Amino acid sequence: MAKRITSVLLILVMLFSFVACADSGKASDNKNETTTAPADTTESGIEYEQDDLPDTLNFGGEGFTILTVDDGLHTSEITAEELNSDVINDSVYNRERFVEDRLGVEIETVTVDDYEDINTEFDKMINADDDTYQICATKTVWFAPYVFDSVLTDLYTVEYLDLEKPWWSQYFSEQAEVKGDLYLATGSLSLSLTRFLFAMFYNKNLAEEYSATYPELADIYTVVDSGDWTYDKFYGIAADIYENVNGDNERDAEDTYGIGYQNGIDIDALWSSFDVNIFSRTDDGWFELDVNTDKLYDALEKIRVLIHETGGCFVPEDESDSGLDDLSAKFADGGLLFMVNKIHAAEGATLRNMQDEYGIIPYPKYDDKQKEYYSYAHDQYFSFSIPKTNRNPDMAGAVLEAMASYSYRDTHPSYLNVALKGKYMNDPQSRRMIDLIVNGFKLDSSWIYCQKVGDFGGVYRSTLGENSQSYAKEYANLDKKFKITLKLLNKEFNPEDN
Repeated sequence: MAKRITSVLLILVMLFSFVACADSGKASDNKNETTTAPADTTESGIEYEQDDLPDTLNFGGEGFTILTVDDGLHTSEITAEELNSDVINDSVYNRERFVEDRLGVEIETVTVDDYEDINTEFDKMINADDDTYQICATKTVWFAPYVFDSVLTDLYTVEYLDLEKPWWSQYFSEQAEVKGDLYLATGSLSLSLTRFLFAMFYNKNLAEEYSATYPELADIYTVVDSGDWTYDKFYGIAADIYENVNGDNERDAEDTYGIGYQNGIDIDALWSSFDVNIFSRTDDGWFELDVNTDKLYDALEKIRVLIHETGGCFVPEDESDSGLDDLSAKFADGGLLFMVNKIHAAEGATLRNMQDEYGIIPYPKYDDKQKEYYSYAHDQYFSFSIPKTNRNPDMAGAVLEAMASYSYRDTHPSYLNVALKGKYMNDPQSRRMIDLIVNGFKLDSSWIYCQKVGDFGGVYRSTLGENSQSYAKEYANLDKKFKITLKLLNKEFNPEDN
């Protein structure tokens, strides 16, 4: 089993170091224009590790096609049509040109609308035993079921891929392994892995206003640094904060609240942040249900009370992902002290135009016995795979390695440096907090493979959304279903077929 490294991506040790930005000159349509390699050091003198691809490696101009999703955000992680002076776009553009020149390949990116279309396109290729696409860059949760269908290449067998390097998340690899094999990988090449981490945003102006009643708000960073930022501490501060701003004596969207929490994917953040595990491993590397039900039920009850019984908690009506946009709007208007949202929210115009100062801190620990702060990443982040029909998987390994190492040295730091520097990036304390959030990335194997083995978290998301306390009843059903499903999958899964 792959050795876990302390952080998701060791690139993030250099999280806020300024790197040499990609060329942002006039856009060009010439794919053969000269580009420079990413910087090996930052202005602070920190060295970035190099990859071990041979200097003489060259595939003689061979074509190379990547299949990915065209939804705007994800596509921009993989390809860029031209230079446009945006540092992230230009780094992605220059990465492709650099890898092409370095390895002697011609890269083409084919995009489809979303996961249903990408699965259709992938199935068509596999059924025809075709070599149309050499790499799939896809939303993890929707593509992961293919791991069990004997249609992907074990990445541990691919030459030139060094999955122990810091541009690959060894922790993800450890969780994604199936009986010692690995069919999905992620890391620096996936900006969405960081963008989709959940955190707590807090309004500094409101914190100062309420600090007389809640002294911890005067320096919330000290509370986090001390390790005392627990759920009970957070709830004790914010649960009773409420002001009827419009004077109608009704709790509505125009009032001020201590907490903003969406009755939807925000719920998922509890699994990682509260360190609630679902799967453990058998001796042969298979999955088995292994849940501390006492802790599970207590964690669920904390969130149920927050959403349904807490006067100081604002819950947007929209339970879809759009509800997070509603939270951002409410937060930006100064109506929330704390907001749970993805880091990606900081990139949007809503928070960029926010008048009040704000900061970001980790989601709180379950209790004071928990040693670390953990962060949940919404399962739509990208991971990468090589189809079994690929006639030259080693070339795919070289291209993936070159793209990922470039991202480690340039694209990912450029994203963090630009997208997250905004208002709170002027605050060195918030920089450290984001470091805690990113380094605290945690997930359970069940989340990666929930579309195949069963949606454990999704069941309880529905339970909490309906204000139900049927935790034990739901667990009894899940326990039975999961054990049957895992037994059948284990019997069917044969690594030698992949």
